Amino acid sequence: MEDYHTPGLVDTPNTRKYRGISYTKPIDAAKEAVPTIDLADRLVGPSGLRRVGEKWVARCPLPNHDDKTPSFVVYPETNSFFCFGCLRGGDVVELARLAWDIDERDAHVAAAELLMTFGYEVPEKPPAWFRKGERQRPIRDGLHEVRVKNAQRRLFRMMRPLVADIEDEAEREEEARQMWKDLHPVARLMCAGSGK
Repeated sequence: MEDYHTPGLVDTPNTRKYRGISYTKPIDAAKEAVPTIDLADRLVGPSGLRRVGEKWVARCPLPNHDDKTPSFVVYPETNSFFCFGCLRGGDVVELARLAWDIDERDAHVAAAELLMTFGYEVPEKPPAWFRKGERQRPIRDGLHEVRVKNAQRRLFRMMRPLVADIEDEAEREEEARQMWKDLHPVARLMCAGSGK
């Protein structure tokens, strides 16, 4: 039973599931701007939602749930939803994330897409986010150079047999030095996608 216990941050009303202003800003803006009922109405299609008392019900619009009877409920007073068939629920951002099959770590992306879908501006990242990026640039550049040097060494080890047969030691060393130098731009190209 130990496998079911997850220590760490508990998602209670007093704790935040997501951290970092550049991450939470679009999420908070989407929750404030877009009612869950509006997104649900768009997802289930015309005349898909039916009012039952204070709530709205429909067939579940979430992927991987073939709903035969209405089990999807939207609660306008709390701006939330719950599907009693697939046991998933939450706020408008969670509905967008689940409906559009976006990973939980990318909830801020779902929030930004939600804002754009309903014609709202996505909040800009704060100046502090850009300053942090500038402070981290030397570290990123240094790590990129380490990757380039590592790729250059691997390439050199593969190419070393080409110069090993040269009998004159001075010529062999000069050829190896030139090969090392020529492999640097190739290594940089190899690491271009993983670097900056």
